[in-house]
Amino acid sequence: MRQLTEHVKLFGNGYFNYYVVGQEEAALIECGTSAGAQIFAQQWAALEDKPDIKYIVILHSHFDHVCGIPILKELFPEALVAGSSTAQKILSKEKAMASAFNSDLFVSQSYLRAGFISESPQRPECSTIAVDVVVGEGDHLLLGDNLKLNILEAPGHSPCSLAVYLETDQIMFASDAAGYKTGPVEISPVFFQDYDSYISTLNRFKGFPIKVLAMAHGDIIEGNEVAQFLDEAIKAAEEGFAFIKTAIEAGEDEEQVGKKVFERYFKGGMAYYPPDIMYSTMKLLVKNVKAKL
Repeated sequence: MRQLTEHVKLFGNGYFNYYVVGQEEAALIECGTSAGAQIFAQQWAALEDKPDIKYIVILHSHFDHVCGIPILKELFPEALVAGSSTAQKILSKEKAMASAFNSDLFVSQSYLRAGFISESPQRPECSTIAVDVVVGEGDHLLLGDNLKLNILEAPGHSPCSLAVYLETDQIMFASDAAGYKTGPVEISPVFFQDYDSYISTLNRFKGFPIKVLAMAHGDIIEGNEVAQFLDEAIKAAEEGFAFIKTAIEAGEDEEQVGKKVFERYFKGGMAYYPPDIMYSTMKLLVKNVKAKL
């Protein structure tokens, strides 16, 4: 656990980050996988002064951001799960969630082999995940100490992507809307929904005073590095777009280009995820570039 700002504590193993916002009454932002939630639960148990968790906040509905919810709800049974209306619809579909929990199991096995956890979490008995509070652009969640979590829609990575801005601490919880940092100098562009929306979201973030950019995966970006990182994330997306565009215009089919994109960006924490699922998401990048040509 690390005290990130006055009102925000950071948990997790670095491959996935959890944020507890608030000192007496709090929100847990990011939900992770079952394996990640198990790590969080161990860290939470070691915390002496525990705030009352009022909300569990989903920032988007990809499996690695929601499959930890059953464990988190066991920890915090009174907490309300908050997310977008689109996330609510997706998480209510049994077929989609069966696929999500299969991917979640793969991550648990990967974490077990890597020694991040000592035993694999049990597969959740639930077939869907309930969103209790639907939030969207302009909404806010209120906590004790007069803390207000401002909700922003952050499209581009997924149609259900949200970001949360805590003005008192000037911290932006960006989830994957600002890219996925896979190495010291590399940011994987993840415009799985739409390229233009992804760039617009990054530019929107640049308009906020941000002291801390709270990412879901990897390093937390702080201080003067925030503006630089957002510029680099935009540049990485532009370079990724150009890389795919060049391959398409050279006559390569989507499968060929998808393999190239997968080989270029499947690294870092992504290596603990199912390769077939990650390959399918990389093909979304190809599809989204092709749609712009």
